[in-house]
Amino acid sequence: MQEIKTFTDYKLSLKDRILDTAMKAFAEQGVKAVKMDDIAASLGISKRTLYEIYDTKEQVIFEGLRRYHRMKSERVMAFAQDSNHDVLDMVIFLYQTHIKETGNLKPAFYDELGRYPLIEDYLKQQRQKNLNDFKDFLQRGVDEGFFREEIDYDIVLHIFEALSDYLRSTRLIEKYTFEQIFFNMVFVTLRGFCTSMGIEKLDRFFAENR
Repeated sequence: MQEIKTFTDYKLSLKDRILDTAMKAFAEQGVKAVKMDDIAASLGISKRTLYEIYDTKEQVIFEGLRRYHRMKSERVMAFAQDSNHDVLDMVIFLYQTHIKETGNLKPAFYDELGRYPLIEDYLKQQRQKNLNDFKDFLQRGVDEGFFREEIDYDIVLHIFEALSDYLRSTRLIEKYTFEQIFFNMVFVTLRGFCTSMGIEKLDRFFAENR
């Protein structure tokens, strides 16, 4: 049975500071390169204090990823629920957000996460959730007239799932930037099932922003 920890106000305030510091370091230097000692030193706290809050580096990563996905989900939900935004506005919003987030991301970051069983299981669950959300997203695109209704979107889901697996297995992120990968792979695939209205909007955005 997992121990339930109780925290003082000081330690509660430290939890988010630890995650902020650690996740920034993991992203910029790689997970393997950053030790718990480094995190404690960056915050000016003892290693003992750090371990009283997070037992292992795996737990720090797990809690950091969960917080990141929760906050991102809230931002995306708020954007999507704005009646002024359509499904392609969401594509552009996610693209711009990801470009900003991956600017200083070390390519080895995602690869090194696979060393931790807890993280690997969590990311698998997250990918499945993303696929389910993507299915709703595709239907919304059809309803709004941006995606062609005659397309079998169950097959499209398999295509994007295979594309995701391919990117991970070939480590293309180590050779190309996210922007290059998105434009040459994701954007081309997405454009293929757009209506003329969808193609016009996507082409206009990339013509203005490349």
